[in-house]
Amino acid sequence: MPNVLLKQKPQSGRTMQSIADHLVTRMYYGKVVIVVDNPLRYIGPLRKQWLKVARKIRIERARTLDPYKIAEFESIERHMLNMRFTLKYPPDEYPGNVYIVSVKEALLWPPECKTMYVSGKVELHEKYLLTAWMPSYSLVVIYEDRS
Repeated sequence: MPNVLLKQKPQSGRTMQSIADHLVTRMYYGKVVIVVDNPLRYIGPLRKQWLKVARKIRIERARTLDPYKIAEFESIERHMLNMRFTLKYPPDEYPGNVYIVSVKEALLWPPECKTMYVSGKVELHEKYLLTAWMPSYSLVVIYEDRS
């Protein structure tokens, strides 16, 4: 995986929460691809966790009196709520910010994104193929079973 920043995390019952929390820091870098075993099973929980994070931002905004922080929180929340999560792929044909796809779909159309999350069983050669078209210094977060 040339010139790609790789981060490995253990897969747990809170994988979608972890992705949603981390996605807040990466949402301004362009398209995000999440590679999972069954995309239909993951879009609902991920969207739910995403809205919980947006709610936390709204609560932080309500707690502050600083007008600069209020404006910053409002901007973050507005951007979060305007992000589009989709199962439709490839990205050239369907508009969206976060694409949730299977390994098979991602291998047919290699993702050109700055952030990729991989959860589930993906072989080493598939990881190389998935990251081949990513720009230099992109981030790949891999959630692996430690069993």
